Amino acid sequence: MAFLAAGVDFQQMKSLSWGFEFLVAGILVAAAVAILAVPWLREWHQQRERRILYHELVRKLRVPDFNDEGFWVGDVAELYRLGQISREVAEADTAPLNPLVPTPVPFHGYYVRALVSGPSLSAKDETPESFKGVKRSKENFAICVYPAVPGPRKPAWILHRLAELRRDDGLPPPGFAFPSDLERRQHWGIVD
Repeated sequence: MAFLAAGVDFQQMKSLSWGFEFLVAGILVAAAVAILAVPWLREWHQQRERRILYHELVRKLRVPDFNDEGFWVGDVAELYRLGQISREVAEADTAPLNPLVPTPVPFHGYYVRALVSGPSLSAKDETPESFKGVKRSKENFAICVYPAVPGPRKPAWILHRLAELRRDDGLPPPGFAFPSDLERRQHWGIVD
């Protein structure tokens, strides 16, 4: 009866025991919720990133600046100065004519770049249209959006006048030139 001598009775011990059991049960429930929530949170975060990429990059770059001289094809960064995209997207341009930052800064993990050529608009000739040395093209453009670090679930896109292409491994086209017909069939899919 050392408990009685210490001034602790049986009822107090029982109430301490119940409190400890509730604490342990609460910790176990919290751990289970956390374990179940992690995959859901990861998926939520990935969906959020995809929405941001679509609305801030793909949708806004789908049709670059157009005026009487044609589509802007010189770079992506100039589209910020023309009021079409945010500064953060412009800073992700890996080949700007007039850099906004010393080195490109990925936008939510992605870089952007105007391609050096675009798709052929002729049904008779599959040769890509060159944009080298020009800042505007009367009827054509091509922009690539690609991950800074390619990996699973990080696609690359090519946005051009005729369609939107997607490559699931995230690699941009070689030399940042519009892909050949064979390369498009092997690596790129048309996005609906």
